[in-house]
Amino acid sequence: MIRKKEGTLLVTVTTIILTMAISVRVNAQEEVKVNWVVENNPSFFNDIPFSVCEKDAYIYVVGFDYSIEAGVFQPRIEKRLKNDGSLIKNWTYRPSSYGGLLYDCIIVGEELYAVGASYSLIGSNWMLLVLDLDFNLLNYFNFTGISGAATSIISDQDFLYIAGLVVNETESKIRVEKIRLTDLSVSKEYVSDLPGFQEAYSIEINPVSGQIWVVGTTDFEKWRIEMLDKDLSRIKTVEKEIGASAFSIGFDDEGFSYVVGEGGIIKLDRNGEEIKNYAKEGFFTKTRFLGNRLYVAGMENVENRVRQTLYVFDNELSLLNKTIVSRGINADAIFLTGRMISDKENLYISGLAYLGYGDYEWIICSIKTSSVPRYLENRYLIAILIIVMFIILVAYFIFRVKKTRFQRPVETQQHSNAGEEQ
Repeated sequence: MIRKKEGTLLVTVTTIILTMAISVRVNAQEEVKVNWVVENNPSFFNDIPFSVCEKDAYIYVVGFDYSIEAGVFQPRIEKRLKNDGSLIKNWTYRPSSYGGLLYDCIIVGEELYAVGASYSLIGSNWMLLVLDLDFNLLNYFNFTGISGAATSIISDQDFLYIAGLVVNETESKIRVEKIRLTDLSVSKEYVSDLPGFQEAYSIEINPVSGQIWVVGTTDFEKWRIEMLDKDLSRIKTVEKEIGASAFSIGFDDEGFSYVVGEGGIIKLDRNGEEIKNYAKEGFFTKTRFLGNRLYVAGMENVENRVRQTLYVFDNELSLLNKTIVSRGINADAIFLTGRMISDKENLYISGLAYLGYGDYEWIICSIKTSSVPRYLENRYLIAILIIVMFIILVAYFIFRVKKTRFQRPVETQQHSNAGEEQ
């Protein structure tokens, strides 16, 4: 028989193995948790946020609200605490008598850079605002020579790269400006040269190749992806007939890109070749690759309401988790285009809720993330390893049983011989 001590060890190790299996299962299912959701309705008219940037203990949300006094939209920025979403300060600005709005922001050092549009009697122009983190305006640029809107901004710590659309009477084009951080002078510019309508919604830098990737639409019929080098020379243009537009792009540590938009998600290699795709009707509007997970903001119809939804995928675009974020809001709520940001532990996302009668309010949320270590990503491999460990353990104890049974007759014979000699 197996000794009592060894039997106890077998039970203990088996329990540990089962606990490991259960832990991996739970970890795969509980990857996100909504920390908080806050609502703000500054004007009780059209108030909409687009993007979030972060620094230390604060997040900064950019968009616009409606000035009842002037009767125009005006850029708005809110500074909030990360831990509970409490409003610390808000800032509004009227770039012209016709108003304006902000689409995106980034923080470089101790300065916040925000881009958008300044309205005029005949249209709108690109706009860049530079503020310190207490909302003191340091610089304001109204690109009067660029009609349209600046929609997205990113930096490599030496330059700003701003993407957007430039319009004329018959068409619109994707435009990218490369601007020196030292003096905010323009270094390079790029304008798409295809006929028709093109718009850009997101710009990012590939962390491996250093290339500039811009995503948007062609004629509101196809996804459009522009790959540029750091001097804004075009490397490649990719178009996909998935939906009307691509809205956001993210990269993993190996330089693979994940583009989301109307109709689904695609994974591309560093050369812009498609590797995987996830097709689904509806809108995916923001994305962020964090750790070994792809987080995508979108929306679904739930309980007769449009609900803000966060999806979690692995790097092969297998859906791991879906969380309804705005379930507690008694209104239709969506995530629009723009930037969602992370501080490695939490995601911060902005969106809107429609309250009826032309009234839109700001929605900002914080979501806890928990990426699975890479060695735990493959659940089949985990299961195989657990089974192998269990088989080895059982085989060891079987061997111990046989060895014990073999030794006892020998010991009995030795005792018998010793008795006869006496």
